[in-house]
Amino acid sequence: MSVTTDETVIRSEAAGPAPAEKPQRRGFFAAGLHIPYAMILPAVIAMVGMLAYPLYRLFDLSFQNVNRYAYLVNPALAKYIGFDGYTKVLGDSEFWDVVLRSIYFTVELVAASMVLGMLFALLLNRVSPWVRIVCITVMMFVWAIPALVTGTVFRWLFASNGGVVDYLWFLVTGDESVKHYDWFADPTVGLYVVGGAVIVWGALPFLVIGLYAALTQVPKELMEAAKLDGANAFQAFRHVTVPVIKPFLMISTALSFIWDFQVFAQIFSLRNTSPEPGYWTIGTFLYEKGIVASKYSDSSVISIAMILLMLAVLVFYIRQMLKIGAQDR
Repeated sequence: MSVTTDETVIRSEAAGPAPAEKPQRRGFFAAGLHIPYAMILPAVIAMVGMLAYPLYRLFDLSFQNVNRYAYLVNPALAKYIGFDGYTKVLGDSEFWDVVLRSIYFTVELVAASMVLGMLFALLLNRVSPWVRIVCITVMMFVWAIPALVTGTVFRWLFASNGGVVDYLWFLVTGDESVKHYDWFADPTVGLYVVGGAVIVWGALPFLVIGLYAALTQVPKELMEAAKLDGANAFQAFRHVTVPVIKPFLMISTALSFIWDFQVFAQIFSLRNTSPEPGYWTIGTFLYEKGIVASKYSDSSVISIAMILLMLAVLVFYIRQMLKIGAQDR
């Protein structure tokens, strides 16, 4: 027993003194739990400071009957009318036609842009480095073009007199009648075909580059293991690639919805600054009521309805992101 005790003493002396326990921090920043919140606090304060008063004025105007005449000539005519403005706008069939058209148009744009963006990203992932650099450079130039310019260019491309698209169509079919086909005579064709092409064209650079960057994060070992297990290309994409890039897919889909639902500049320039009622989406409808007709209170109600519709989709998106975050823990 004495020998064992002596050996224990010698070993403890050789090891040196026991390390002192670090004192635990107390207070708001204890264990670093609140540091992230403190770091984003200035951004939250700045955002609230910039948005609080405009949102207040927006809601305040929605309960009044303010137009250009009442605002500039006779302010005494402006008065609070409660929910009458909401009843007027929400009871207008034209408003609901615009909302449904906006939803259909947004679904088309988001689906087309995400599918095409993924296909081009997969293609970009397979080409040689120099081809990839050229493609990304060209897409960055496309992304840098203002939306108004893009709409004007597409209006020339689809013009019924001397339009490039009609001429190419004639070269393919040999039909003389298509050389002067008016793509804008039918608002359904003009909006869903030409308007959709303009907006998807402008959205693809961001989606393609972002999706390509996400694809580079897929471990090659997982893809090789899937092939060894007998999975084909589609099965490997579905069960390996999609789960890895799902967070970016959710973010890009949500951003695409926000951008496409409130689209304005492309349609505005595509119809030469005077979009017909058949081309009205929620963004152009808001412009017609708020700027052209100067019905400020009605446009405030439309803006609030627009915000609520987007928030409904964003709530679903946030819930999905929280589920993904819970699974990763």
